[in-house]
Amino acid sequence: MQKVEAFISLAENINKRIGRASCYLIFVFMLLMVFEVAARYFFESPTTWVHEMCGQLFAAYIALTGGWVLYEKGHVAVDIIYQYFPDNIKSIADIIVSLTALFMFVILFWQGYKYAWHALVTNQHSHTLFGPPMWPVKMMLPAGAFLFLLQILADIARSIIDFKKRSV
Repeated sequence: MQKVEAFISLAENINKRIGRASCYLIFVFMLLMVFEVAARYFFESPTTWVHEMCGQLFAAYIALTGGWVLYEKGHVAVDIIYQYFPDNIKSIADIIVSLTALFMFVILFWQGYKYAWHALVTNQHSHTLFGPPMWPVKMMLPAGAFLFLLQILADIARSIIDFKKRSV
């Protein structure tokens, strides 16, 4: 039981730290957009790279904060019926939903990894004038899926522990 609780704590700490650190990417995104507006309208010299870089930063922001949002229970939840369930049924429902999410994120991790690996080994670049390598942004998909998987596993473990405590 202590090892399971240690895993839960580790997964939650990883997601909290990465999520909190990654949330600052939005400020970098904002500063780059202000820079682009200033360059375009005040200096009449628009950039060729800011919009694409902002897209990549936003992809990293979304991917790397998802596990943290799951930890914080910040995703949209439709609990019209769920709120009336007894606590044991809530735990079972949480396990079922988490197992479904686990299945989906395992596939997302696996396919995202293949997608990112292909971009890395083929040295894939964007087809824009800026033309940055695509593997860093494509690597965000399996990285974000991994963080979700960690949190989903922690949520499943917590739901099982809660179910056992309520059943005794």
